[in-house]
Parts: sequence; structure tokens; C-alpha cells
Amino acid sequence: MKACFVYCLLATGAVLQAQTKTPEAPKNWTIDPKKAEKIAEWSKANTAYKEGLEAFARGEGEEATDKFTDALGLINRFTDARFARGRVRYEMAFHEAAVEDLSQAIAERPDMVDAYYYRALALWNLKKHAEALADFDVVVVKQPRNAGYREKRASLLQAMKQYPAALEDLDMVVALRPLNPAALEQRARLLETMGEKALADEDWRCAGRLREDGH
Repeated sequence: MKACFVYCLLATGAVLQAQTKTPEAPKNWTIDPKKAEKIAEWSKANTAYKEGLEAFARGEGEEATDKFTDALGLINRFTDARFARGRVRYEMAFHEAAVEDLSQAIAERPDMVDAYYYRALALWNLKKHAEALADFDVVVVKQPRNAGYREKRASLLQAMKQYPAALEDLDMVVALRPLNPAALEQRARLLETMGEKALADEDWRCAGRLREDGH
């Protein structure tokens, strides 16, 4: 009986060992040339993209643009590179080209908030205020508690003389940044434009106290 038990234990061990043995690769195994080529393209594109980011960080806009263009030449739907080139073009004041890149980035990735934001800025510079406002609206809906986005939209609304809507944004900015004197000062200027002198004076006083306190 004992001999039988030992035999069964050894047999079970042999089976488990056979099951966990690393399988050998087929002798005729080869890499698919098309897949290898695609991997190589992505590698080159990613390298160019990283070099573009480094050039942008150094303030070398033309070099960054060239690198992002190289990346897109290898992978046309490289959305991050497309967005990055659009942003660099915006920073270099090539606003029409920036809008083209950023629009493509949005088409490829509709949830890319920063692409809407920079397209809005580019459109604003092109004096396409209604289109810029539509993009700012998308940005604020997606990130309603981002004070910077609301502040920019308020500035555009002021330029469009839509003062009540601008005031709503600035009220939110002040609520989100209660210790920021610049937010109060921006709202004070708008209130003065709207003829609300008493409210504007209160904002100026609050902003002054915050600056005296080192904010």
C-alpha cells in the first residue's frame, strides 16, 4: 500500500513538472516583417516626438516643429505629436496652422481638453470670437472648476461685451481663488465697466488687503 502511495506521488510530480516546463520556441519561428517595420516606425516617431518636446522646453520652436513633423511623417495619426505641433505653432503666432493641427487632434481624440483650449486661443487671435467662445465653453464644461479656463473665457466675454456672462465666470474664479488679489482686481475692473462702482470699490479694497498680507 505504502509503495503504491509513493508511486502515485512520484507520478503526480512528474505530471506537474511536465505541465510547467517552458515550451520551446518553434525552430522555424520568424518575425512578421510588416509588424517589425511598424514597430520600427513607432520607435523612430516616438524618438522624434521626445526630441520635439525637448526642443520646445528649450524655447526652440522651429526645431520642435520640425521634430513633430518628422514624427507625423512616420505615423500620421500620432495625436500627441499633432497636438504638440499645434501648440508650438500657436506659441509662434502661426495661428491658422495651429487651428489646423489642433482641429485634427480633436477629431482624433475628442476628449483632449487642452486641444480645445489652445484652439480657442488661436481662434481668438484670428478674431473668430464666436468660434473661440464655443471652444472655451467645451473646456469649461469638461473642467468647470479650472479657474484658469474660466478666467480666459471671462476675458473673451468682456471683449465681446457680454458682461453678465463674464461676471459669472469671474465670480467662480474668485470663489476658487479667494486669496488671489488678481482675480478680485479683474472682477473690479469688470464691475467698473458695468457701472457697479460700490461693488468694484469693495473688490479693490479686498485685493489691496490681500497684497498687504503678502498674497
